[in-house]
Amino acid sequence: MLRQFPRIFLWHVVRHLQRHRLLAVLNVLSVALGVAVYLAIQIANHSASRSFAAGIDLVAGKAQLEVRGDVDETLWPLVAHQPGVKAVTGLVEGKITFPDWPGEYLQVLGVDLLTGEPFRTFDINQQGNSPPLEQWMGEGGQLAVQTEFARRHGLRIGDHLRVLVNSEIKNATVAAFLNSRDEAAAMPANFAVMDIGWAQELFGRQGHLSSLQFLLDDASQAKRVAAQLNQLLPPSLHAAPPRQRSYQIESMLSAFQLNLTALSMVSLLVGVFLVYNTISASVARRRVEIGILRSIGATRWEVRALFLGEAGAFGFLGVIAGMFGGVLLARVLTGAVAKTVTSLYVLLSIDRTWLDPWQFATAAFFGMATVIVGAWLPAGEAARVDPVQALSLGAHAEGAVTRMPRHAWFGLGVLLLALGSGWRALHGGSPAWSFAAAFFVLAAFALFAPMTTWFFGLLAARVRRAGVIWQLAAGHLRQSIHRNAVTVAALGAAIAMTIGLMVMIFSFRTSVDAWIHHGIVADLFIAPASNEVIGLEAAVPSAAIEWLRARPEVRAVDTFRELECSFARPDGKANTARLAVLQGEYRHNLSFVGGDDERKMARVFHDRCVAVTEPFARKFGVHGGDHLQLTTPRGPADFEVVGVYADYTRDEGQMLMARKNFEEWWNDPPVQSLAIYLQPGASADALTDAFRQRFSSEGEFAIYSNRSLRQRILSIFDQTFAVTYVLRTVAILVAIAGIFLSVTTLAAEREREIGTFRAVGASRAQVQGLLMTEAGMLGAIATALGLVSGLLLAMVLTWVVNPAFFGWTIHLRLPWSSLLATPLWIIPAALLAAWHPAWRASRAAIATSVREE
Repeated sequence: MLRQFPRIFLWHVVRHLQRHRLLAVLNVLSVALGVAVYLAIQIANHSASRSFAAGIDLVAGKAQLEVRGDVDETLWPLVAHQPGVKAVTGLVEGKITFPDWPGEYLQVLGVDLLTGEPFRTFDINQQGNSPPLEQWMGEGGQLAVQTEFARRHGLRIGDHLRVLVNSEIKNATVAAFLNSRDEAAAMPANFAVMDIGWAQELFGRQGHLSSLQFLLDDASQAKRVAAQLNQLLPPSLHAAPPRQRSYQIESMLSAFQLNLTALSMVSLLVGVFLVYNTISASVARRRVEIGILRSIGATRWEVRALFLGEAGAFGFLGVIAGMFGGVLLARVLTGAVAKTVTSLYVLLSIDRTWLDPWQFATAAFFGMATVIVGAWLPAGEAARVDPVQALSLGAHAEGAVTRMPRHAWFGLGVLLLALGSGWRALHGGSPAWSFAAAFFVLAAFALFAPMTTWFFGLLAARVRRAGVIWQLAAGHLRQSIHRNAVTVAALGAAIAMTIGLMVMIFSFRTSVDAWIHHGIVADLFIAPASNEVIGLEAAVPSAAIEWLRARPEVRAVDTFRELECSFARPDGKANTARLAVLQGEYRHNLSFVGGDDERKMARVFHDRCVAVTEPFARKFGVHGGDHLQLTTPRGPADFEVVGVYADYTRDEGQMLMARKNFEEWWNDPPVQSLAIYLQPGASADALTDAFRQRFSSEGEFAIYSNRSLRQRILSIFDQTFAVTYVLRTVAILVAIAGIFLSVTTLAAEREREIGTFRAVGASRAQVQGLLMTEAGMLGAIATALGLVSGLLLAMVLTWVVNPAFFGWTIHLRLPWSSLLATPLWIIPAALLAAWHPAWRASRAAIATSVREE
């Protein structure tokens, strides 16, 4: 047989694909969708990381070390002559926005053309040549912009621009264009360069730099030179490789990206069920062929290889189609991922999708693994077929029934594994255990599908008044338990994911909404409009703060500031986190773990203390009563942690400090936003109009009322979960396709039975009604199973995944209207998916259907 195996393989696979083209297309599409979704998420994640890294590479250039922070420019000549340092240049970084182009921004890099030449990875060209040095350095506001940015806005050399810096409109001129020296490297479109001195002037940083960049005599001695430099630098600064910033951002994004990856793999999981269904149908339909092959000498491994090869053909075509689909889908998802990353983590603009061969190789691996895993059991079942019993389909169905209790017991065991994984994730284990818990919940209910389907069919058969078609459908449901259970498991898993995400997002949104109503208590909120585009970069003019405090209708003005701060944990490990600085008084708008809110906030305002958010406490293992050593411009400062409070603004966490303590250790007066409290009866609209007339006639400030700010926060929340809606939709589409596939295979498998049914007088409408009734039953069972498993999955997502990865406390809330509406769209969708195969089966020729093959 081994010698004839290739011919048999081609006959077995190719003939089957030709005879059942529709089934083949459905299987190819199911694999392709799973591969496309997984690949698209990987491309989007990789593009986000690479785009940020590209910005860092462009800024740092060829530097091997950097000193980043508020750098006094007098340090420049001091460090330039240290042993091991080959060259040093200074940089000034800032962001500008455009009042004439809402939402547009540029990241501006101030460079020294003379000392920066060895570091640069780009050229500054003006009509093919570098701009005249006297023009570049002698005139303020001379910008070199990236060619893509210029093309996007139709800019030419000499064009004048109005730019917004710290709520003040200034003028700039397009002096040159930027081109990357490395054609393989992409330059971010939102990138511009100007002379370092004029950049200091533009951003109000006279005498200060954003960073110093170093080239070394010997790159292998970077650690030694860094240690040597750190002895000269003030405590708030330290030398480190530029790549370290990229690693920090990748670490910060890792939880978000892992969540997206886990969601994308649900589509692959649903594809496993569909492939299982198809191959098991093929095994059932061809038992006679298997018996003949076994009787003439085919080994079990050869029979298994035939069916694995059939699945492999689906998989290969599906992977190829999925590759193209994944690249197209990535263009849609990349924008959503960029918006989410910008909202939650760091300003990011993805100008291109970054493709990596390893992404395609990994997607191909998982796509082929999907079909192999899905086909392995039915292929093994084919290999074990006894030639003597090959003509007895009833023995096959009966065997499937006898395995139901075993599957149910396995399901209970897997639920215990889910419980153990969840406990492990919350008690010191890797957060990845939380995803294991979610997977085990889905797997457990997939194992419950055979028993659930059987009992539903048994109960449905007892409804005598429902008619003959109903009785036959209930009987068929149990007769084909080996196939129907897999269809229920596939659709149930997709529904469970939809329900789980729906409940988790609803619970999260409800918790955030409650937090907003408790925490957003001011009447007006004012911040530079550019901060909505570039993050908390621009400062509110001190004149505006004084003007507001002098107004008779204003009761109080609280200020807010946020910045990066290095600190040492209680165990001595150094880390970096956001420090929020608040000036005002306690407004009863923070909720601390353990209560006693007023006393704890009083200590924040009057003692050397900080409060930390729940994500911060979980991430760094900090508790109330611990001490943190913060790195400040005046040296290390010890602060006691008074408590942990609920906050949903940042999943990496932050520390909260009173302005009094901040001013003692930092000489950094700017504030980034204001909270305005009005006198009773004062008009917020009147104050807004007066403020705009005085300070922002052209809209340089974003001014929100209490209500509008709440709506803005919730709109950002909804935007954050936009990607999950796409993934949920794809999973449901794949699962609904499973209903189509199941009814199609059942119709083909029951061809003789349907022909006999027609021969004894059944109408076409009755045949169609029979198959559609069975499809409706499958939809109903999957809905019930998906609702129960989805609620358990929601508990895992809410109580395990979120705390393990992000540290937020989310209170479980159920969207009853959406839950109750689930059967109202799942069952009709199942009926719609079944209509075409049922229609085709009802119009098959009777003589052809009853003939012996």
